[in-house]
Amino acid sequence: MRLIAVAIIGAGIGGAALAECDLPEPSAPAAGWQVIEGEDFAFTARNPAFPGLRVDLTMDAPVIPEVLDFVRLESYGGRVALLQYFSGDPGTSALVTMVRNAIIDLGTGQTLAAPLYSADCEQIPWTWFRDHVEVADDALVERIALPLD
Repeated sequence: MRLIAVAIIGAGIGGAALAECDLPEPSAPAAGWQVIEGEDFAFTARNPAFPGLRVDLTMDAPVIPEVLDFVRLESYGGRVALLQYFSGDPGTSALVTMVRNAIIDLGTGQTLAAPLYSADCEQIPWTWFRDHVEVADDALVERIALPLD
């Protein structure tokens, strides 16, 4: 299942064990991505279709992440992409399924940020502007500058 609104993606995996919500299966564009574990439980994602591109994955719990979706944002000249992934399911009495979108500058190969997309299947508000995106959760608003050609 893919949910595309303006320039945001939403997809998921079959669900984390004991999580409060179940997420759909990864999309077809997610299939080319491989998750690589580094030192100290650090993860990156790579795709042979993008040689030299390494996306650092921010994690919310000590689990193996899974890539859920990938989309190039044509409204930003195809230079900005989102790599969506399951980032963990922290919690105590109940687990909270966390999904993040890594915002990638395909021109430089840099991961600009990896804010939350959803927590327990509740989407975090993302607002897109010409030169930045704002991600608002209960605690703060994160402003991520986007590359301009």
